[in-house]
Amino acid sequence: MSHPGPLRVLVIVSQRSSLYATARDSPDELIPLATRLLKRNALRKASDPSETRLLAVQKWRSRTFLVFDIANSDYDAMLGHLPEHNQLPVVVTHFSKKKSAYVANPWVSRRVNHDIAMLHNANGFDAVPPFMEDHSLGKPPAYHSPRDISMLRVKYI
Repeated sequence: MSHPGPLRVLVIVSQRSSLYATARDSPDELIPLATRLLKRNALRKASDPSETRLLAVQKWRSRTFLVFDIANSDYDAMLGHLPEHNQLPVVVTHFSKKKSAYVANPWVSRRVNHDIAMLHNANGFDAVPPFMEDHSLGKPPAYHSPRDISMLRVKYI
């Protein structure tokens, strides 16, 4: 089932993947690999690289997560913190020893869309993607000028 409209892609790269260093050092290089995997798994037809936008990168000790949008022409960084502007369908590409791609379940979809809204909010009005967070050192990120501190407590479930 190919998704024709705007699509949000969660990329999970395990430390067991040969792409782990690339995900940490040059995350943009994973976007074409993920889009090819989506095409191979009939989740998305080929897309023009100009239609993609890297939104977030989170580095953890054993995994790196990336989120990018495809064909989201309605994207507006000034409205990206609002939940109603983060209701895109989500697919997952997973790079470990094996590669897989699949439609995200409803919980994962809500979490990814919520986290993107939270990152827009937490990084403030002047911040634009991609948002980078490094949790691998065991220290949580600090947000010095969030748009709305009450939104930092919003739950996605």
